[in-house]
Amino acid sequence: MIYIVIAIVTFLALILYGTMSRRRIYKEIDRLEAWKMQIMNRPLTEEISRVKGMAMIGETEEKFEMWRQEWDEMVTTHLPNLEEDLFDAEEYTDKYRFKKARNILTGVNKALDGMDARMKEITSEINELVTSEELNREEIVEAKEKLQEAKKYYLTHIRALGQTATLFDKELDEIKSLFETFESLTVQGSHLEARQRLVESLNRISDCKTKMQGVPELLVILQSDIPVSLKELSACFVEMEQQGYVLHHIGIEKEISSLKQLNEVALNKVFELELESAQKDMDELIQKMDQLYEMLENEVHSKQFVIKEREIFTFNIQNLQERIDNLKVETEVVSSTYLIEQNEADMQKKIEKLFHKLQSRFIIIQESIDEKKESFSVIREMMEEMQKQMEELQRSQKVYEEMLHNLRKDELETKQSLKELRRKLLEARRMVQKSNLPGLPEHYLITIGKAEEYIIEVSKKLDEKPLEMSDVSYVLNKAHDAVNEGYEETSQMIENAFLAEKLIQYGNRFRSSYQSVSIRLIEAEIAFRNYQYDDALQIAASAIESVQPGILKEMEINMKSHV
Repeated sequence: MIYIVIAIVTFLALILYGTMSRRRIYKEIDRLEAWKMQIMNRPLTEEISRVKGMAMIGETEEKFEMWRQEWDEMVTTHLPNLEEDLFDAEEYTDKYRFKKARNILTGVNKALDGMDARMKEITSEINELVTSEELNREEIVEAKEKLQEAKKYYLTHIRALGQTATLFDKELDEIKSLFETFESLTVQGSHLEARQRLVESLNRISDCKTKMQGVPELLVILQSDIPVSLKELSACFVEMEQQGYVLHHIGIEKEISSLKQLNEVALNKVFELELESAQKDMDELIQKMDQLYEMLENEVHSKQFVIKEREIFTFNIQNLQERIDNLKVETEVVSSTYLIEQNEADMQKKIEKLFHKLQSRFIIIQESIDEKKESFSVIREMMEEMQKQMEELQRSQKVYEEMLHNLRKDELETKQSLKELRRKLLEARRMVQKSNLPGLPEHYLITIGKAEEYIIEVSKKLDEKPLEMSDVSYVLNKAHDAVNEGYEETSQMIENAFLAEKLIQYGNRFRSSYQSVSIRLIEAEIAFRNYQYDDALQIAASAIESVQPGILKEMEINMKSHV
């Protein structure tokens, strides 16, 4: 049973495969048949007939016959053969010989593709031939006019063209012969080749005219302007040397000789009508001449700079010498009082060392000027570099001077701060005296005593030799903290004592009515007499707040308002 099912399925699959294959091949046959008909119906005959309007001789006749023959072969031979091939493919398909049918269709497709491409080529060749003939008739007139203009320009400017005139004369004759060749080819029906000669002649006329316009200017520059400029450059060099300029680094004789050779090379290229190359050589030559002029001009400007700056440098060196001497004296004075850090002390030595280097460099510069050892441009570079070093030295010197000033400044500010601390501590004592307190608590006396000790220690540190400002600053900060703490504690103590006393007095009205209040007020009075003002305030406030809430806050507001 299984074998029967397999056989049925296989049979059905074969039938399905055959049906699908036949359908695809028939579809391909229809496509190729349509393509064949499209090729057959193309108006190539009409395209070929366009050539009949031209003179049927030479190349035109040959091409006409070739195109007509090719088209006849396609119509009478190739396309009918392809038709038979398509019939054969259809018969093979009906007989289920699909491989054979596909091979035939592949060949038909290739043949149609080749015919299609060739027809396009023929159409393009026909267009090219017809267009060439039309363009030749139109452009030959213009070309002859341009040749006449070029000849007229040549005759008008023959003297300005110099020895290149013979080359242009020859070129114009060759162009004329191209016209004759063009005419001959046209008569022979070789319109495409004639077209090439005409285009060539037009290009050569344009090139010839351009070169004739460019040659005179190049000749004037290379034969006159540049030689004159080279002579002037040489004379200028000699004159500057006589005026005391040191110019051996330029090597002017070698440079001028090289420029003359380059000028000769460029001139020979002009005589051979290699104008683009000659222009490049000329541009290079002019650029090198400009560089030489710039070097000489730079020497002139450098001399003016050196002469002007020499006096300024001399003044600045002397000024630096005076400032460094004063700085050295000031350093000795300050170091006797202050402890100067090692890196700061090294800075002063570094400044002196840099200054001595500057002095030596300036001596070399003066010798180079007086004895003409170097060119002014080199001396200028030396002076500009020295200027940078001098500015760096001045910045270092300023930093060091500010450091010395800051040492004295810290001392003066410390003394002023110490004076303020003493005043603040004295004010605290006056506040205590005015408050008429019965006594002072022990912890308060300790705080005030500590502040006084720090003030004394700061005074001692200021009297030490050498003065170590880092130690002074450390102790001064401690004194600040202690005095501020004592002052705040004084204010708080007086305020608490005042409030405690007022609360006890105010609470007397509640003694007879509230026994608990009376007892707590007695405790507050005892604490007050023992100088425990904070405790007295806390006890009295808690007692009275129990019968009249908010009394403490009210008294504080009244007290601050009174103050």
